[in-house]
Amino acid sequence: MPVNRPAVWFPLCAAAAAVCLVLHATDKRREFAVEFLFSLLVLSEGVTRASGLPWLKFAYFPAVIGMTGLYSLWTVLGSLALLFLLVPLGILAARFGFVFSQTNLAEQGAFAAFLLATAVLSSLIFTRLKKEREQAVSSLSEIRDRAQSIVPQTGMESLSSDEVTSHYFASMLKTDEEIGQLLLTLKKAVFADSANLFVPTDNGIGLRCSTEEKGSIIITGKGEIGCCLTEKRTFAAGEAEEKKIDLGYIKKSGKTTSVMAFPVNAGPTAIGVLAADSARYHAFGSVEQETGRMFSSQMEKVLERERVYLQIKREHLGLKVLSEESSKMLSSLDAGVIARTLCEGAERIVQAGIIFFSAEDGKFRLLHHTGEAASDKLYDLRGTFVSHIMDVFVANRQPGGLADVSDCRMPILPFKVTDIKAIAVIPLLYEKSVLGLFAAYGGRKDFIDNAQLHILKVMCNQASASLANARLHAAIEKMATTDGLTGLNNHRVFQEKLSAELIRSGRTGKPVSLLLTDIDFFKKINDTYGHPVGDQVLKGVSAIIRETVRTIDIPARYGGEEFAIILPETDAEGALQIAERLRKTIGEQTFTADGKTFRITISMGIAVLPGDAKTKEELIEKADQALYHAKHNGRNRCVLRRRIA
Repeated sequence: MPVNRPAVWFPLCAAAAAVCLVLHATDKRREFAVEFLFSLLVLSEGVTRASGLPWLKFAYFPAVIGMTGLYSLWTVLGSLALLFLLVPLGILAARFGFVFSQTNLAEQGAFAAFLLATAVLSSLIFTRLKKEREQAVSSLSEIRDRAQSIVPQTGMESLSSDEVTSHYFASMLKTDEEIGQLLLTLKKAVFADSANLFVPTDNGIGLRCSTEEKGSIIITGKGEIGCCLTEKRTFAAGEAEEKKIDLGYIKKSGKTTSVMAFPVNAGPTAIGVLAADSARYHAFGSVEQETGRMFSSQMEKVLERERVYLQIKREHLGLKVLSEESSKMLSSLDAGVIARTLCEGAERIVQAGIIFFSAEDGKFRLLHHTGEAASDKLYDLRGTFVSHIMDVFVANRQPGGLADVSDCRMPILPFKVTDIKAIAVIPLLYEKSVLGLFAAYGGRKDFIDNAQLHILKVMCNQASASLANARLHAAIEKMATTDGLTGLNNHRVFQEKLSAELIRSGRTGKPVSLLLTDIDFFKKINDTYGHPVGDQVLKGVSAIIRETVRTIDIPARYGGEEFAIILPETDAEGALQIAERLRKTIGEQTFTADGKTFRITISMGIAVLPGDAKTKEELIEKADQALYHAKHNGRNRCVLRRRIA
């Protein structure tokens, strides 16, 4: 019919679609959604048939994806089912230009199946996106509830609506603008020459905002404004200039005869002073002073909103850093990485100098410092303030610090730090052991608040657990790779290191030498003095080996009283020089047992790759042959394998 009578079919179909749209739009339960979508699909079917363009069938796929974004999966599937069930298969075949056959039926079935699969997959994707959006909205709601629980009463009854929340935070972000407007209004209300907001600083008072141009107000000291701040009292004078009252500030142009000042409090603490002045005598009576108190109360609300906003912002940043850096610390077994991660995270939380010490045998190694002190240096913290805080922390598990270090008589740190006004110290404890010491210091007294300190303490606790795991891992690794008596590499590690050096030698073409050494008449030492003395001899020899060989050399206990030393990038003559130096040093060492002093000697065999051998097994065998030759030809000597006849 769309082909034979389009003038009739299309208007009727369009009218049906319009009716379904009206019913669908006016019904909040969307009961007519299936009918509306089905009418659109039938209309599209007619357009495709009337145009004679079978390739238009592919338009169904984006249409179905769009439907699943707006409607439920079952609504879309219902509309498609009606289309495929109610439109005769013969019409569908003609619509695609096919001859009605079994093959065409299979193709029609495949097309329907793919269309249904598209609907299901796109519905799943849209459902997942909707869930993620709902989770984001839920998280935002939690943040609002948390903000509402800590925000003081500021005239807003609730933070539940988006509009109120938006206005609230926008007002906090424009604090300086709001303060300026309050000061200008106060100036006009009491007919003052200027209105100013002073805030506390380390040196007394500072100017936060003024109705005057920048630079017009000059701070001269603490004065009466500073007393209003520290004592939280009001001040008023009508003849300030004649009585030479020190206000704490002067104006570049004009005199200040009358002044009134009111403290701006945040709980028990004064966070500012609101002041208005005039060149007129006794310009501010009781009415003007009452007006000033009202503006002071309003200023308290403005500054408190700003303080709460900054607190929320700092806590949000701190929690974000805590989440990011904690995962890094927990996933690392490297003490250096853990310390660096902790300090970098702390620097993001609080703008301050950061210091981190690692505890090592009663002393503390400096692993991180943002200042001038050199890292990787051992310090004795006894007699310093940070050591005192560490003792207090061990007792009550509470972080400590000084809000003003100027009153501290003992050294704060074991080295000098410039521009330090306050410090916070957090020792890192695991069970009853002190693993390290974290400190943050600032150039002002209020550089850190309680929320930031709490987050830093949590990070330090996690760093303590990570450092303990790192040390345990290092101890286990040491047990697995070193000889328990001598502390040298064990036989397994020796074999691995030798294989690695031979591979590297084959790549670079540089030689590798192997020394095998044996303590002469060691059995006689055990028989004469006992095995404990023999163990002391083995420890003494291994200590001399560690101190004598180069840092690139690899010493190991080969077995019993035998030792092996891998000498990378060393030829035969170089290996012989090292061996002779080692033999002479050990021969000069004295040992004591049963009140008697004795000396020992060693024999050494030397083999070099590639000159003496081509494989690891052959290199060990050649070095062992040289050692055998040394022991059976007088002992206390070093023998090169290539010099044996």
